[in-house]
Amino acid sequence: MGLHVMEVPPAARAVVRSHHVVGTGPDATRVLQLQGGIRFAAAERVVREVVDAGPAEPRVVFDLTAVSSIDDVARRMLLEVARRLTLDGLAIYLIDPESILPDPDPGDGGHIIAISNLEDAVDAVAKIP
Repeated sequence: MGLHVMEVPPAARAVVRSHHVVGTGPDATRVLQLQGGIRFAAAERVVREVVDAGPAEPRVVFDLTAVSSIDDVARRMLLEVARRLTLDGLAIYLIDPESILPDPDPGDGGHIIAISNLEDAVDAVAKIP
């Protein structure tokens, strides 16, 4: 899990580059822009950010455009967050132009809509009734 005392990654400025809401009411979308290399500690920060926000918006976008890598444990953690949000009735979008998170299947009832750029995300959200 990358927690061994000799394998502690250097502290990053922040894994969550931006956390904001675009739009209002039923058109609102929560956007989390992530950055850097994501390992266990960084993924835990993302999980905490989502839990603390308790998204009330019908859609959540995870933007991985500025992410350089995701290790296996962090991948599983992010997919579990997506799965749980999906089970809560939210639509989950993943912007991943470099395929940092290949085959983003959260499993067991979860669903992620993978898109390659922010423009496609905006178009996809605009088409939702």
